[in-house]
Amino acid sequence: MSIFFVYTALFSISIFTIVFLVAQLKKNNSIVDVFWGLSFVLTALFNLSLALYFDVFHWTMLVVVLLVGVWGLRLTFYIGKRNWGKEEDFRYQDMRKKWGTKFPRLQAYFKVFILQAVFHYVLATSIMMVHAFPRGSYDLVHYVFLGFGVLVFFTGFIFETVGDAQLKAFKKHPENKGKVMQSGLWKYTRHPNYFGESCLWWGIFIVVIAVSEPIAWIAIISPVVITWLVRYVSGVPLLEKRYASNKAFQAYAKRTSIFIPLPPKKQ
Repeated sequence: MSIFFVYTALFSISIFTIVFLVAQLKKNNSIVDVFWGLSFVLTALFNLSLALYFDVFHWTMLVVVLLVGVWGLRLTFYIGKRNWGKEEDFRYQDMRKKWGTKFPRLQAYFKVFILQAVFHYVLATSIMMVHAFPRGSYDLVHYVFLGFGVLVFFTGFIFETVGDAQLKAFKKHPENKGKVMQSGLWKYTRHPNYFGESCLWWGIFIVVIAVSEPIAWIAIISPVVITWLVRYVSGVPLLEKRYASNKAFQAYAKRTSIFIPLPPKKQ
């Protein structure tokens, strides 16, 4: 049902526009980072309501809604707590400096909020597919795939959650200021949280193709795009660049995988 894609596009633009207005009142564009996870929870609930309205509801839709809810609410709470009372993130401050006085709010709207709405919409393809094209019948293979998808999701969720918790605990100690986190999951990958983010979206995709019609393979765009974003655009590269001049990080990087968890190299 293509109507799901039309309504979700309008919904995405609407919610990110509302967040833009709030950000302008607060003079802090990094509020969009806090909203990122919640935006998918709201989109999942919106699509579920559409499925109920159009009478195409199936219980398997709840699996995806619950997985997205677990991830999205955890991420929103984590980033919200981390950013509470702090100034605007350095990335958005740099953007403001580049924009200068040339319609900074208009640039923020299109280059930050609408851009994120577009990425959000693309990543939400998995969510839309499972609601728009529910499978009519199931056999053992479908349930095996569903279970495997849930397993992959929680593998990624554990990497993201535990990785964030370990880094937070490390930074709590003043004696670690300026040092590089190299233990726990960070011993096997320099970015366990970003790897987890990618992995859990692959898990959601596997669930989607298990419980939706064959056309749902189109949803592969969701994990592919999020993997590309965190690995090559907005995640890993920015942090790697930030610590490029740190000698301890350079030594750490030589023995530790940049993304996929692997045993550390022997020096």
